Amino acid sequence: MKTEQNETQKNEEVMRPGDVLRQAREKQGYSQKDIASRLRLRQSVIDAIENNNFEAAQSATFTRGYVRSYAKFVGLNEDELLGQLDKLGHAQPKEQEMQSFSRRTKREKHDNRIMSLTWVLGTVFVGLTAWWWWQSQQISQEAEIVSVTSAAQPLDESLANANTLTPSANPATASDVSAANNSVSPSANSTPSEQTTQALVSPATEPASLPELEATFSPEPAIVQAPDMAEEVLEEVTLEDDATASVAADTDLALTFSGDCWIDIRDANGKRLDTGIKKAGETLNLNGTAPYKIVLGAPGVVKMHYKGEQVDLSVYPAGKVARLKLPQ
Repeated sequence: MKTEQNETQKNEEVMRPGDVLRQAREKQGYSQKDIASRLRLRQSVIDAIENNNFEAAQSATFTRGYVRSYAKFVGLNEDELLGQLDKLGHAQPKEQEMQSFSRRTKREKHDNRIMSLTWVLGTVFVGLTAWWWWQSQQISQEAEIVSVTSAAQPLDESLANANTLTPSANPATASDVSAANNSVSPSANSTPSEQTTQALVSPATEPASLPELEATFSPEPAIVQAPDMAEEVLEEVTLEDDATASVAADTDLALTFSGDCWIDIRDANGKRLDTGIKKAGETLNLNGTAPYKIVLGAPGVVKMHYKGEQVDLSVYPAGKVARLKLPQ
C-alpha cells in the first residue's frame, strides 16, 4: 500500500510541460492572447500547448520550437522543459523528418506528373496549330489556282475563236480566184468570128480590154505559189519542233505555251523551280531533282517534254487544273 501511495505522489509531483508554462504565465499576469501576440502564434496553438495536446499543435520539430520560445518568454529553463517533453514521448523529430521526406517525395512525384501532363498538352496544342496552319495554306493555294484557272479560261476561248477566224481569209482568196476564172472563161470560149465582130463594132474599147484581161489573169501565179508557201510554213514548223526537241533533250523539263497558263513546278527537294502565269509564245526550260510535281492551270495550251520525250497532256480535260508527277 505504501508503494502505491509513493508512486501516486511521484506522478502528482511530476508536472507536465504545459502545466508548468501555464502556471508561469498566470504568475506573471499574462493571458493566452498576450503570449500568442508576443510569439506571433495562434491562440489555439498556445491553448494546445498548455493543455499538453502537443499532437494538435504542429509537428514535433515545430512543437519543440514553440515550447522553447514559450519557456524563454516566461523565464523558465528551456532544456528542462524539453527534457520533460521527451520523457512524455511527444518529441519524435527523427520520425517526423522521415514523414516530411516522404511527404516531399510524394509532392515532387505529383509535381512531375503535372509537369508531364503540361508538356503533353503543350505538344498537342503546338501540333494542332501547325496542322491548322498547313491546312489554311493548302486551302489558299487551291483557291489561287482556281481563280487563275477561271481567269485564264475566257482568254483561252478568245484565242481559240481568233484561231478559227484566221483561216477564213484564204477561202476568200480562193473564191476571188475562182470568180476571176469564171469571168475570164466566157472570153476564152468565144469564137473568132465573135471576137472579130466585137472588134469591128467597138474598136475604141479594145485597148481598155487588154489591161482588164491582164488584171483578171493576174491571180493565177498566186494560185501556183500557194503550195510553195504552204511547204515553207510546214518546213518552218518542222524546224521549230526539231529545235524544241533538241532543247528539251538538254533539259529535264521543257514547256512551250500557246496560250496563257498558270503553273507551279517543284522538284523532289520541295524547291519551287517556277510559278506564275506564262504568256502565249513563252518557253520554259528547267532542271532539278526528279521527281517533279507539276500543276498546270490550262493543260490544253501547254506542250511539255521530259528528257526529250513529249508528255501526253490530252488525257487532262480542258478548263480544269492538271496535277502530274514526272517521272510517274
